[in-house]
Amino acid sequence: MVDEKPKEEKPTGDKQETLLDANVALVLAENKSLKETVVEKDALIEDLTKKLKQATDLIEEDTKSRIIADIKPKTTLPGEYLSKMSVEKLREMQKTLDQAVAPVFKSGTPMGDTKKKATLDGMFEGFAKSTWRKE
Repeated sequence: MVDEKPKEEKPTGDKQETLLDANVALVLAENKSLKETVVEKDALIEDLTKKLKQATDLIEEDTKSRIIADIKPKTTLPGEYLSKMSVEKLREMQKTLDQAVAPVFKSGTPMGDTKKKATLDGMFEGFAKSTWRKE
């Protein structure tokens, strides 16, 4: 004994057109809903992209200002020149300056620490006192 399943009736004529029309209407409604969702997501993506750019710019400016603060005491370059440089160039300069060693007098005093600048008059005055005026 084999169980026989009842045969499904295939829609014909008006029934078939009605089902097709209902399916088309359903698909069109679904399509419209998906398009609206895509538009919403596109707006969200655009908003998030703007926020990401703002955050990136803020982080870059903060990084730049920290590097400039580290570099400025070690160089005579003006701040406006440093601020126009890219972060990569500033990092490169920072690395170079970190490796540089300041020149030192024979006495061990760093040359940058001298308070009195040597001038020709000052040098001549000291020389004159020691050689020409013997008391």
